[in-house]
Amino acid sequence: MANQPESNRHVIASAYRRTLIITALVSLLVTLGVMAVLLLQNGEQAANKMVKSLETTFVHKTPNTDAWQASSEQGPSTTYVKINVHSTAGYPANLFYSTHARQFANLADKTGRQLTPAIVYVPKRGLFYYSNKSSTKARYQVWLKLDYIISQLEVVVLAVLLAVGISSILGILLMNMHASRLTQPLTNLTDAVQERTETTQPSTTPLPVPTTPLEVQQLAKSFNQLLSALNQELIHEQQFVSDASHELRTPLTVIRGYISLLKRRGAEHPEVLSEAIDFLDSESNRLQQLVESLLTITRNERLTLSPQRLELAPVLTQLLKPYQEQMTQKVQVDCPPTLSVLVDENSLKQMILALLDNAAKYSPTNQPIKITCKPQDDNVTIAVSDQGPGIPNNQKNLIFDRFYRVDTARSSQIPGTGLGLSIVSQLVSLNHGSISITDNDPRGSVFTLTLPK
Repeated sequence: MANQPESNRHVIASAYRRTLIITALVSLLVTLGVMAVLLLQNGEQAANKMVKSLETTFVHKTPNTDAWQASSEQGPSTTYVKINVHSTAGYPANLFYSTHARQFANLADKTGRQLTPAIVYVPKRGLFYYSNKSSTKARYQVWLKLDYIISQLEVVVLAVLLAVGISSILGILLMNMHASRLTQPLTNLTDAVQERTETTQPSTTPLPVPTTPLEVQQLAKSFNQLLSALNQELIHEQQFVSDASHELRTPLTVIRGYISLLKRRGAEHPEVLSEAIDFLDSESNRLQQLVESLLTITRNERLTLSPQRLELAPVLTQLLKPYQEQMTQKVQVDCPPTLSVLVDENSLKQMILALLDNAAKYSPTNQPIKITCKPQDDNVTIAVSDQGPGIPNNQKNLIFDRFYRVDTARSSQIPGTGLGLSIVSQLVSLNHGSISITDNDPRGSVFTLTLPK
Protein backbone atom coordinates (compact mmCIF):
# COMPACT_ATOMS: atom_id res chain seq x y z
CA MET A 1 0.00 0.00 0.00
CA ALA A 2 1.37 3.39 -0.97
CA ASN A 3 2.24 5.78 1.84
CA GLN A 4 -0.36 8.44 2.48
CA PRO A 5 0.93 11.97 1.75
CA GLU A 6 1.68 14.03 4.84
CA SER A 7 0.16 17.41 5.54
CA ASN A 8 2.32 20.51 5.91
CA ARG A 9 1.45 20.65 9.58
CA HIS A 10 2.68 17.07 10.10
CA VAL A 11 5.86 17.77 8.14
CA ILE A 12 6.56 20.91 10.21
CA ALA A 13 5.87 19.03 13.47
CA SER A 14 8.14 16.13 12.48
CA ALA A 15 10.94 18.46 11.48
CA TYR A 16 10.58 20.38 14.74
CA ARG A 17 10.67 17.19 16.83
CA ARG A 18 13.79 15.97 15.05
CA THR A 19 15.44 19.33 15.52
CA LEU A 20 14.42 19.40 19.18
CA ILE A 21 15.80 15.91 19.86
CA ILE A 22 19.11 16.68 18.14
CA THR A 23 19.40 19.99 19.99
CA ALA A 24 18.63 18.34 23.34
CA LEU A 25 21.20 15.58 22.77
CA VAL A 26 23.88 18.04 21.70
CA SER A 27 23.10 20.32 24.66
CA LEU A 28 23.20 17.39 27.06
CA LEU A 29 26.50 16.09 25.72
CA VAL A 30 28.08 19.53 25.75
CA THR A 31 26.83 20.20 29.27
CA LEU A 32 28.08 16.84 30.53
CA GLY A 33 31.42 17.37 28.86
CA VAL A 34 31.87 20.84 30.32
CA MET A 35 30.77 19.74 33.80
CA ALA A 36 33.01 16.69 33.70
CA VAL A 37 36.01 18.78 32.74
CA LEU A 38 35.25 21.35 35.43
CA LEU A 39 34.74 18.69 38.11
CA LEU A 40 37.92 16.86 37.13
CA GLN A 41 39.81 20.12 37.30
CA ASN A 42 38.32 20.59 40.73
CA GLY A 43 39.59 17.11 41.71
CA GLU A 44 43.02 17.91 40.41
CA GLN A 45 43.09 21.14 42.40
CA ALA A 46 42.02 19.25 45.52
CA ALA A 47 44.76 16.65 45.01
CA ASN A 48 47.38 19.34 44.42
CA LYS A 49 46.20 21.15 47.54
CA MET A 50 46.66 17.98 49.60
CA VAL A 51 50.17 17.39 48.22
CA LYS A 52 51.16 20.96 48.90
CA SER A 53 49.77 20.73 52.41
CA LEU A 54 51.74 17.55 53.04
CA GLU A 55 54.94 19.10 51.69
CA THR A 56 54.64 22.09 53.95
CA THR A 57 53.76 20.07 57.04
CA PHE A 58 56.71 17.65 57.15
CA VAL A 59 57.91 17.23 60.77
CA HIS A 60 61.51 16.18 60.46
CA LYS A 61 61.32 13.00 58.40
CA THR A 62 57.64 12.30 59.00
CA PRO A 63 54.88 14.02 56.99
CA ASN A 64 51.98 15.37 58.94
CA THR A 65 49.28 13.01 57.55
CA ASP A 66 46.67 14.73 59.65
CA ALA A 67 47.08 17.89 57.60
CA TRP A 68 45.57 16.45 54.40
CA GLN A 69 42.42 15.56 56.38
CA ALA A 70 41.94 19.20 57.25
CA SER A 71 42.31 20.22 53.59
CA SER A 72 40.35 17.31 52.13
CA GLU A 73 36.80 18.07 51.01
CA GLN A 74 35.80 14.42 51.53
CA GLY A 75 37.40 12.18 54.12
CA PRO A 76 39.73 9.21 54.77
CA SER A 77 37.18 6.74 53.43
CA THR A 78 37.12 8.33 49.97
CA THR A 79 40.64 9.75 49.67
CA TYR A 80 43.80 7.71 49.94
CA VAL A 81 47.38 9.01 50.22
CA LYS A 82 50.64 7.13 49.81
CA ILE A 83 53.91 8.94 50.52
CA ASN A 84 57.28 7.48 49.53
CA VAL A 85 59.90 9.49 51.52
CA HIS A 86 63.28 9.67 49.80
CA SER A 87 66.47 8.65 51.58
CA THR A 88 68.47 11.64 52.90
CA ALA A 89 71.52 12.14 55.11
CA GLY A 90 70.81 10.41 58.37
CA TYR A 91 67.28 9.40 57.32
CA PRO A 92 66.51 6.16 55.44
CA ALA A 93 63.73 5.84 52.85
CA ASN A 94 60.30 5.15 54.25
CA LEU A 95 56.61 4.70 53.29
CA PHE A 96 53.61 6.37 54.88
CA TYR A 97 49.92 5.65 54.26
CA SER A 98 46.78 7.44 55.20
CA THR A 99 43.95 5.54 56.86
CA HIS A 100 43.13 2.38 54.83
CA ALA A 101 45.50 3.56 52.10
CA ARG A 102 47.80 0.51 52.33
CA GLN A 103 45.01 -1.98 51.54
CA PHE A 104 43.64 0.27 48.79
CA ALA A 105 47.06 0.79 47.18
CA ASN A 106 47.67 -2.98 47.07
CA LEU A 107 44.18 -3.50 45.57
CA ALA A 108 44.73 -0.75 43.01
CA ASP A 109 48.10 -2.22 41.97
CA LYS A 110 46.60 -5.68 41.50
CA THR A 111 43.16 -5.03 39.96
CA GLY A 112 43.01 -1.36 39.04
CA ARG A 113 42.70 -0.25 35.43
CA GLN A 114 44.17 3.00 34.23
CA LEU A 115 41.45 4.51 32.00
CA THR A 116 43.34 7.74 31.46
CA PRO A 117 46.53 9.09 33.01
CA ALA A 118 44.33 10.75 35.65
CA ILE A 119 41.42 8.27 35.96
CA VAL A 120 41.70 4.82 37.61
CA TYR A 121 38.96 2.24 37.95
CA VAL A 122 39.23 -0.10 40.93
CA PRO A 123 36.72 -3.00 41.01
CA LYS A 124 34.17 -2.79 43.83
CA ARG A 125 35.56 0.62 44.76
CA GLY A 126 34.65 2.71 41.73
CA LEU A 127 36.33 5.52 39.83
CA PHE A 128 39.20 7.52 41.33
CA TYR A 129 41.11 10.58 40.31
CA TYR A 130 44.83 9.67 40.50
CA SER A 131 47.62 12.18 41.09
CA ASN A 132 51.31 11.32 41.20
CA LYS A 133 53.59 14.16 42.34
CA SER A 134 57.27 14.18 43.29
CA SER A 135 59.36 16.62 45.30
CA THR A 136 62.83 16.66 46.76
CA LYS A 137 61.57 15.05 49.93
CA ALA A 138 59.08 12.47 48.76
CA ARG A 139 56.79 11.05 46.08
CA TYR A 140 53.08 11.65 46.71
CA GLN A 141 50.34 9.41 45.31
CA VAL A 142 46.73 10.54 45.86
CA TRP A 143 43.53 8.64 44.95
CA LEU A 144 40.47 10.86 45.08
CA LYS A 145 37.19 9.00 44.76
CA LEU A 146 34.89 10.45 42.07
CA ASP A 147 31.58 9.49 43.64
CA TYR A 148 30.81 13.06 44.52
CA ILE A 149 31.70 14.14 40.97
CA ILE A 150 29.44 11.47 39.49
CA SER A 151 26.64 12.45 41.86
CA GLN A 152 27.00 16.07 40.82
CA LEU A 153 26.97 15.00 37.17
CA GLU A 154 23.77 13.06 37.82
CA VAL A 155 22.20 16.16 39.29
CA VAL A 156 23.26 18.13 36.23
CA VAL A 157 21.91 15.45 33.88
CA LEU A 158 18.56 15.40 35.67
CA ALA A 159 18.39 19.18 35.60
CA VAL A 160 19.20 19.26 31.88
CA LEU A 161 16.69 16.50 31.12
CA LEU A 162 14.04 18.30 33.13
CA ALA A 163 14.74 21.56 31.33
CA VAL A 164 14.71 19.80 27.95
CA GLY A 165 11.45 18.02 28.80
CA ILE A 166 9.70 21.19 29.88
CA SER A 167 10.99 23.15 26.91
CA SER A 168 10.01 20.30 24.57
CA ILE A 169 6.44 20.24 25.84
CA LEU A 170 6.13 24.01 25.61
CA GLY A 171 7.87 23.98 22.21
CA ILE A 172 5.55 21.32 20.80
CA LEU A 173 2.49 23.22 22.00
CA LEU A 174 3.77 26.47 20.52
CA MET A 175 4.83 24.67 17.34
CA ASN A 176 1.36 23.18 16.90
CA MET A 177 -0.18 26.59 17.36
CA HIS A 178 2.16 28.23 14.86
CA ALA A 179 1.91 25.32 12.40
CA SER A 180 -1.86 25.55 12.52
CA ARG A 181 -1.71 29.30 12.00
CA LEU A 182 0.72 28.91 9.09
CA THR A 183 -1.12 26.07 7.35
CA GLN A 184 -4.68 27.27 7.93
CA PRO A 185 -4.59 29.77 5.01
CA LEU A 186 -3.33 27.00 2.73
CA THR A 187 -6.06 24.66 4.00
CA ASN A 188 -8.69 27.33 3.36
CA LEU A 189 -7.29 27.88 -0.11
CA THR A 190 -7.34 24.13 -0.84
CA ASP A 191 -10.95 23.86 0.32
CA ALA A 192 -11.93 26.79 -1.87
CA VAL A 193 -10.21 25.26 -4.90
CA GLN A 194 -11.88 21.88 -4.31
CA GLU A 195 -15.25 23.58 -3.99
CA ARG A 196 -14.60 25.49 -7.21
CA THR A 197 -13.64 22.31 -9.10
CA GLU A 198 -17.03 20.76 -8.35
CA THR A 199 -18.70 23.08 -10.85
CA THR A 200 -17.94 23.63 -14.53
CA GLN A 201 -19.71 26.97 -14.62
CA PRO A 202 -17.50 30.08 -14.75
CA SER A 203 -17.33 32.01 -11.50
CA THR A 204 -16.32 35.61 -10.96
CA THR A 205 -15.77 35.12 -7.22
CA PRO A 206 -12.00 35.03 -6.53
CA LEU A 207 -10.37 32.62 -4.14
CA PRO A 208 -9.59 33.97 -0.65
CA VAL A 209 -6.21 35.71 -0.52
CA PRO A 210 -4.61 35.57 2.97
CA THR A 211 -2.40 38.37 4.20
CA THR A 212 0.17 35.91 5.59
CA PRO A 213 2.23 33.92 4.90
CA LEU A 214 3.61 35.62 1.81
CA GLU A 215 4.06 32.37 -0.16
CA VAL A 216 0.41 31.37 0.27
CA GLN A 217 -0.67 34.90 -0.60
CA GLN A 218 1.32 34.75 -3.84
CA LEU A 219 -0.06 31.28 -4.57
CA ALA A 220 -3.64 32.48 -4.07
CA LYS A 221 -3.05 35.45 -6.37
CA SER A 222 -1.56 33.14 -9.01
CA PHE A 223 -4.56 30.82 -8.69
CA ASN A 224 -6.93 33.75 -9.10
CA GLN A 225 -5.09 34.89 -12.22
CA LEU A 226 -5.23 31.36 -13.62
CA LEU A 227 -8.92 30.97 -12.75
CA SER A 228 -9.68 34.34 -14.29
CA ALA A 229 -7.98 33.28 -17.52
CA LEU A 230 -9.75 29.91 -17.48
CA ASN A 231 -13.11 31.57 -16.78
CA GLN A 232 -12.57 33.96 -19.66
CA GLU A 233 -11.65 31.06 -21.92
CA LEU A 234 -14.69 29.07 -20.76
CA ILE A 235 -16.99 32.04 -21.33
CA HIS A 236 -15.36 32.58 -24.70
CA GLU A 237 -15.84 28.94 -25.68
CA GLN A 238 -19.45 28.91 -24.49
CA GLN A 239 -20.11 32.07 -26.48
CA PHE A 240 -18.37 30.51 -29.47
CA VAL A 241 -20.53 27.37 -29.28
CA SER A 242 -23.65 29.51 -28.93
CA ASP A 243 -22.70 31.74 -31.86
CA ALA A 244 -21.66 28.77 -34.00
CA SER A 245 -24.96 27.05 -33.29
CA HIS A 246 -26.83 30.21 -34.22
CA GLU A 247 -24.85 30.76 -37.41
CA LEU A 248 -25.29 27.13 -38.44
CA ARG A 249 -28.98 27.16 -37.61
CA THR A 250 -29.72 30.13 -39.92
CA PRO A 251 -28.69 28.58 -43.27
CA LEU A 252 -30.08 25.21 -42.23
CA THR A 253 -33.44 26.84 -41.43
CA VAL A 254 -33.48 28.56 -44.82
CA ILE A 255 -32.57 25.32 -46.59
CA ARG A 256 -35.25 23.39 -44.73
CA GLY A 257 -37.78 26.13 -45.54
CA TYR A 258 -37.13 26.01 -49.26
CA ILE A 259 -37.16 22.21 -49.28
CA SER A 260 -40.55 22.34 -47.60
CA LEU A 261 -41.69 24.94 -50.16
CA LEU A 262 -40.59 22.73 -53.04
CA LYS A 263 -42.42 19.76 -51.57
CA ARG A 264 -45.63 21.70 -51.25
CA ARG A 265 -45.63 23.89 -54.35
CA GLY A 266 -42.81 22.72 -56.60
CA ALA A 267 -44.95 20.48 -58.81
CA GLU A 268 -47.78 22.98 -59.23
CA HIS A 269 -45.59 26.11 -59.59
CA PRO A 270 -42.44 25.40 -61.62
CA GLU A 271 -41.43 29.08 -61.40
CA VAL A 272 -40.63 28.54 -57.71
CA LEU A 273 -38.04 25.93 -58.58
CA SER A 274 -35.47 28.35 -60.03
CA GLU A 275 -35.75 30.76 -57.08
CA ALA A 276 -35.47 27.92 -54.58
CA ILE A 277 -32.39 26.45 -56.26
CA ASP A 278 -30.66 29.85 -56.20
CA PHE A 279 -31.35 30.27 -52.47
CA LEU A 280 -30.34 26.69 -51.71
CA ASP A 281 -27.09 27.21 -53.60
CA SER A 282 -26.41 30.48 -51.77
CA GLU A 283 -27.20 29.12 -48.32
CA SER A 284 -25.32 25.85 -48.86
CA ASN A 285 -22.30 27.84 -50.04
CA ARG A 286 -22.55 30.02 -46.93
CA LEU A 287 -22.84 26.90 -44.79
CA GLN A 288 -19.77 25.40 -46.45
CA GLN A 289 -17.74 28.57 -45.85
CA LEU A 290 -18.84 28.64 -42.22
CA VAL A 291 -17.85 25.01 -41.62
CA GLU A 292 -14.48 25.52 -43.35
CA SER A 293 -13.82 28.60 -41.22
CA LEU A 294 -14.68 26.71 -38.04
CA LEU A 295 -12.34 23.90 -39.05
CA THR A 296 -9.60 26.43 -39.81
CA ILE A 297 -9.94 28.00 -36.34
CA THR A 298 -9.83 24.56 -34.71
CA ARG A 299 -6.73 23.55 -36.68
CA ASN A 300 -5.00 26.84 -35.90
CA GLU A 301 -5.37 26.24 -32.15
CA ARG A 302 -3.07 23.21 -32.49
CA LEU A 303 -0.91 24.59 -35.29
CA THR A 304 2.86 25.04 -34.98
CA LEU A 305 4.45 27.27 -37.61
CA SER A 306 8.03 27.46 -38.86
CA PRO A 307 8.64 31.11 -39.87
CA GLN A 308 11.10 31.76 -42.70
CA ARG A 309 12.61 34.95 -44.05
CA LEU A 310 10.67 36.09 -47.13
CA GLU A 311 10.87 39.08 -49.45
CA LEU A 312 7.47 40.73 -49.31
CA ALA A 313 7.27 42.30 -52.78
CA PRO A 314 7.48 39.03 -54.80
CA VAL A 315 5.00 37.31 -52.46
CA LEU A 316 2.46 40.15 -52.83
CA THR A 317 2.86 40.25 -56.59
CA GLN A 318 2.31 36.49 -56.90
CA LEU A 319 -0.67 36.62 -54.53
CA LEU A 320 -2.49 39.62 -56.00
CA LYS A 321 -2.19 38.79 -59.69
CA PRO A 322 -5.00 36.18 -59.71
CA TYR A 323 -6.92 37.82 -56.86
CA GLN A 324 -7.18 41.22 -58.55
CA GLU A 325 -9.22 39.72 -61.36
CA GLN A 326 -11.95 38.73 -58.88
CA MET A 327 -12.21 42.17 -57.23
CA THR A 328 -14.09 45.22 -58.37
CA GLN A 329 -11.77 47.56 -56.41
CA LYS A 330 -8.23 48.23 -57.51
CA VAL A 331 -5.46 47.13 -55.14
CA GLN A 332 -2.50 49.51 -54.84
CA VAL A 333 0.74 48.12 -53.37
CA ASP A 334 3.55 50.20 -51.87
CA CYS A 335 6.31 47.80 -50.79
CA PRO A 336 10.11 48.28 -50.94
CA PRO A 337 11.59 45.59 -53.23
CA THR A 338 14.21 44.48 -50.68
CA LEU A 339 11.99 44.46 -47.58
CA SER A 340 11.93 41.02 -45.94
CA VAL A 341 9.93 39.56 -43.06
CA LEU A 342 10.20 36.49 -40.81
CA VAL A 343 6.90 34.68 -41.28
CA ASP A 344 5.26 31.46 -42.45
CA GLU A 345 4.47 31.97 -46.13
CA ASN A 346 1.11 30.19 -46.21
CA SER A 347 -0.19 31.97 -43.12
CA LEU A 348 1.01 35.32 -44.53
CA LYS A 349 -1.02 34.74 -47.70
CA GLN A 350 -4.06 33.74 -45.63
CA MET A 351 -3.84 36.90 -43.53
CA ILE A 352 -3.48 39.26 -46.50
CA LEU A 353 -6.27 37.59 -48.46
CA ALA A 354 -8.57 37.71 -45.42
CA LEU A 355 -7.86 41.42 -44.90
CA LEU A 356 -8.36 42.14 -48.61
CA ASP A 357 -11.62 40.18 -48.60
CA ASN A 358 -12.82 42.17 -45.58
CA ALA A 359 -11.84 45.47 -47.19
CA ALA A 360 -13.55 44.53 -50.48
CA LYS A 361 -16.85 43.83 -48.68
CA TYR A 362 -17.13 47.30 -47.18
CA SER A 363 -15.25 49.57 -49.64
CA PRO A 364 -16.99 51.34 -52.49
CA THR A 365 -16.28 49.74 -55.85
CA ASN A 366 -14.73 52.95 -57.20
CA GLN A 367 -12.28 53.41 -54.32
CA PRO A 368 -8.90 51.62 -54.21
CA ILE A 369 -7.63 49.35 -51.46
CA LYS A 370 -4.03 50.05 -50.45
CA ILE A 371 -1.34 47.71 -49.12
CA THR A 372 1.61 49.55 -47.55
CA CYS A 373 4.71 47.78 -46.23
CA LYS A 374 7.28 49.58 -44.05
CA PRO A 375 10.21 48.66 -41.80
CA GLN A 376 9.72 49.65 -38.16
CA ASP A 377 12.64 49.08 -35.78
CA ASP A 378 13.01 45.29 -35.53
CA ASN A 379 9.63 44.68 -37.19
CA VAL A 380 7.83 45.07 -40.50
CA THR A 381 4.32 46.54 -40.80
CA ILE A 382 1.85 45.54 -43.51
CA ALA A 383 -1.12 47.91 -43.58
CA VAL A 384 -4.34 47.25 -45.55
CA SER A 385 -6.40 50.45 -45.96
CA ASP A 386 -9.99 50.66 -47.18
CA GLN A 387 -12.51 53.45 -47.82
CA GLY A 388 -15.41 51.74 -46.04
CA PRO A 389 -17.70 53.07 -43.32
CA GLY A 390 -15.06 52.54 -40.63
CA ILE A 391 -15.32 50.94 -37.20
CA PRO A 392 -16.47 52.78 -34.06
CA ASN A 393 -13.83 53.08 -31.35
CA ASN A 394 -15.89 51.12 -28.83
CA GLN A 395 -16.00 48.15 -31.23
CA LYS A 396 -12.38 48.01 -32.34
CA ASN A 397 -11.40 45.70 -29.46
CA LEU A 398 -14.27 43.35 -30.37
CA ILE A 399 -13.76 43.09 -34.11
CA PHE A 400 -11.45 40.05 -33.79
CA ASP A 401 -13.91 38.05 -31.69
CA ARG A 402 -15.44 35.05 -33.38
CA PHE A 403 -18.70 35.79 -35.24
CA TYR A 404 -18.51 39.47 -34.31
CA ARG A 405 -19.69 41.92 -36.95
CA VAL A 406 -20.18 45.65 -36.69
CA ASP A 407 -23.86 46.44 -36.14
CA THR A 408 -24.24 48.39 -39.40
CA ALA A 409 -22.81 45.41 -41.26
CA ARG A 410 -25.25 42.80 -39.94
CA SER A 411 -27.09 42.45 -43.20
CA SER A 412 -27.65 39.64 -45.63
CA GLN A 413 -26.44 41.96 -48.41
CA ILE A 414 -22.86 41.71 -47.08
CA PRO A 415 -21.69 38.08 -47.14
CA GLY A 416 -19.40 36.59 -44.54
CA THR A 417 -19.23 34.34 -41.53
CA GLY A 418 -17.73 36.75 -39.00
CA LEU A 419 -14.68 34.49 -38.60
CA GLY A 420 -12.20 35.95 -41.08
CA LEU A 421 -10.63 38.52 -38.76
CA SER A 422 -10.59 36.01 -35.90
CA ILE A 423 -8.53 33.68 -38.10
CA VAL A 424 -6.16 36.56 -38.94
CA SER A 425 -5.71 37.27 -35.21
CA GLN A 426 -4.86 33.61 -34.62
CA LEU A 427 -2.34 33.42 -37.45
CA VAL A 428 -0.55 36.67 -36.56
CA SER A 429 -0.13 35.44 -32.96
CA LEU A 430 1.30 32.14 -34.20
CA ASN A 431 3.87 34.17 -36.18
CA HIS A 432 4.83 36.16 -33.03
CA GLY A 433 3.25 39.32 -34.37
CA SER A 434 0.27 41.57 -33.67
CA ILE A 435 -2.60 43.28 -35.47
CA SER A 436 -4.16 46.67 -34.82
CA ILE A 437 -6.95 48.86 -36.23
CA THR A 438 -6.82 52.60 -36.83
CA ASP A 439 -9.04 55.04 -38.69
CA ASN A 440 -8.22 55.86 -42.32
CA ASP A 441 -8.23 59.41 -43.58
CA PRO A 442 -10.72 60.66 -44.67
CA ARG A 443 -12.79 57.52 -44.05
CA GLY A 444 -12.46 53.80 -43.64
CA SER A 445 -10.16 51.63 -41.60
CA VAL A 446 -6.51 50.55 -41.60
CA PHE A 447 -5.65 47.00 -40.48
CA THR A 448 -1.92 46.81 -39.66
CA LEU A 449 0.01 43.58 -39.28
CA THR A 450 3.25 43.88 -37.29
CA LEU A 451 5.66 40.99 -37.86
CA PRO A 452 9.33 40.42 -36.94
CA LYS A 453 12.02 41.04 -39.54
